[in-house]
Amino acid sequence: MGLFDKLKGKKAADWTSAYTAAPKFYEKPGVEPFGVITLTEETKTVLPKFLQNQYRVDGKAVSEWKLVLVSITKNMVIGDMEYFTALKKAEKYSLDSKQDALLVKGLSLSELESLKG
Repeated sequence: MGLFDKLKGKKAADWTSAYTAAPKFYEKPGVEPFGVITLTEETKTVLPKFLQNQYRVDGKAVSEWKLVLVSITKNMVIGDMEYFTALKKAEKYSLDSKQDALLVKGLSLSELESLKG
């Protein structure tokens, strides 16, 4: 938040009440491991911006990342997409941003579904 935001009376976003997304890693036979981050409906979430610099599997960089979209309304996974494409789309729902992370508001089902399109 900048000086002008403070002068206008805007409050800083509360990062402490958000879920910090942590990756899970999966491997298909004969394919390099890939990382998955989950974004769940109605859950304010901290999404990392530079996963490829932060995580390794067996000492190797993970080159493929996916964002999995989970609906609590439908009680199911509603889709997945390439992580960095999804992160760019999620910026329109951000409450705040830091150098290494994006704070995304709790998304409604329709907002979550709009990330797929």
